[in-house]
Amino acid sequence: MKTFLLVLVTIVWGSTFFIIKDTVATVNEHLIVFVRCFQAFIAMFLFQLFKNGKQLFNKKALLYGFIIGILLAITYTSQTIGLKYTSTGHSAFITSSAVIIVPFILFLFFKDKLLKIDIFAVTIVFAGLFLLTYDFETSMNVGDIITILTAASYGFHVVLAGRYVKKTDAVTIVTYQFLGASIVSLLAFFLTNNEAVNISIKAWSSLIYLGIIGTLFCYFVMVWIQKYVSSLKVAIIFSLEPVFAALFGYFIIHETLNPKELIGAALILSGVVVHSVLKTKQLKPVNKN
Repeated sequence: MKTFLLVLVTIVWGSTFFIIKDTVATVNEHLIVFVRCFQAFIAMFLFQLFKNGKQLFNKKALLYGFIIGILLAITYTSQTIGLKYTSTGHSAFITSSAVIIVPFILFLFFKDKLLKIDIFAVTIVFAGLFLLTYDFETSMNVGDIITILTAASYGFHVVLAGRYVKKTDAVTIVTYQFLGASIVSLLAFFLTNNEAVNISIKAWSSLIYLGIIGTLFCYFVMVWIQKYVSSLKVAIIFSLEPVFAALFGYFIIHETLNPKELIGAALILSGVVVHSVLKTKQLKPVNKN
């Protein structure tokens, strides 16, 4: 059951790419991020209010939540804008490379040790990114460049969130994370949009799916499941996200990857999986009994 839920989360995340790409054609990108995050905030706020309402007055959790909320807004917004100009497959595979960026962020900003597997994996992923995104006849797709920002901001988000949840209540941090992302994206919407808002029923359906299923449900499952499933298994299953994204893109909106792009995607996926497997084995404590 737990493995099924992990795979389900991966499938849902893979499906969000083509839904975002379709929705951003008619809805402002900042409004998409606001509606997506605000739905998740309302649900998390009500959950925390009835579960442990006193934690909502936790100032440290509020501060930490807003910090990673800003990063979440940058991640979602850059990914959404990037999908205007690139394919779902490109977006998903580039975003997945965030797992390789994390060790370098820890090394540069927190003086954590950098292992040989980190350098090896990032070399594979970099080669894959080059083949996936660079067009030898023209130039790199602007959507791919924007999505590289997504991977970088998501990497910082993972690092800071991992540190913050150890210092105070995790559920409250996640709650205020969605509030922070909602406020940032709403301000960005008012500053950049001069047109009247007109959202179709189809777009509203997509926004509700992104908020409740693609954001709230997946976060709940992630927090719960990691208490019972090894990080290695989680990492390997989540590495399938770009594969599902590419499959959805192929079967639903008829996107394809050429042979060069397929090799690049395969290298990125290989780098992510190899890094997740070998890094976890190296860090796993040895049982001497």
